[in-house]
This record gives sequence, structure tokens and C-alpha cells, in this order.
Amino acid sequence: MTEHLYKSVKALADELGISRTTLYKRAKLNGIELTGNYTSQQIEQLKTVQPKMDTEHKIEHFAEQNEHKDEHVFQSEIQRLSSQLTVKDEQIAELNQQLKQAQKLADQAQQLQLKAQLQLESEQQKVLALETELQQEEVGLEASTNGVENKKGFWRRIFG
Repeated sequence: MTEHLYKSVKALADELGISRTTLYKRAKLNGIELTGNYTSQQIEQLKTVQPKMDTEHKIEHFAEQNEHKDEHVFQSEIQRLSSQLTVKDEQIAELNQQLKQAQKLADQAQQLQLKAQLQLESEQQKVLALETELQQEEVGLEASTNGVENKKGFWRRIFG
């Protein structure tokens, strides 16, 4: 193998007829260190343009990586959404339990209100019955008092 010696990267790039940037890219792509001392094989690798297949291969590889990343993102998104659904289901179950308890309390409150209303009506009927009885007694007492006053004599009614 013949070794070629170049004083600078610029000199090598000029010899190959490419720019320094292109030289750096090709060297990096082929794993060649730009030290100034190169074999014939390294010079040939730096001279040749990488076939499009490599670029296409890189694009395919990049697409596969993106597809894998997308799949990973979808999986993590599915897991996140699944955990959110679990939390929501627990919240719904808790709210349903609270609703049942509130309905039970409302039913009990209605029953208590009905009992209180029935007791109040019963007490009102007793009061009305007592008032009626009192009125009847007053009417009877008035009638008996009027009857006694009617039996008084003329002068006694006048002078009392």
C-alpha cells in the first residue's frame, strides 16, 4: 500500500477536486481521520461519491427510526389515556355512590316531613275539636245565663 502525504486538509481537497466541507463529510462517513498521511485505499474512498443507495438506506433507516418512535409515542399515549380512563371510572363509581346516598337521604327527609305534617294536621284537628267544644259550652253557658237573667224580676233587671 502506498502512503500519500499532504501538508494540509486544503491541499488534499484541492488534489481530490472537492471542497474542504465535502472532504470532512466523506472522511467522517468513511471513518477516516484527516491526519495528513493517507493510504491509497483511503484516497480512493475520499475520491468516490457515496452512491445514492447509502442515502436511500439512510432515509429508510431514518423512516424506520421515526416509525419506531411514533409507535413508542402511541404506546405511551395509549398507556396515559388508559390510566386516565381508570381514574375517571373510579371517580364515576364514587360519584354514583354519593348520588345513591344523597337519594337515600332525600327519601328519609321526605318521610320525616310527611310524618311531621301528619302530626301537625292531627294536632290541628284536636285544637279545632277543642275550640268547637268550647264554643258549644260557651253557647250553652250563654243560653243558661240568658235563661237565668230572663227569670229575674223586672226591678231586678233594671237595678241589677
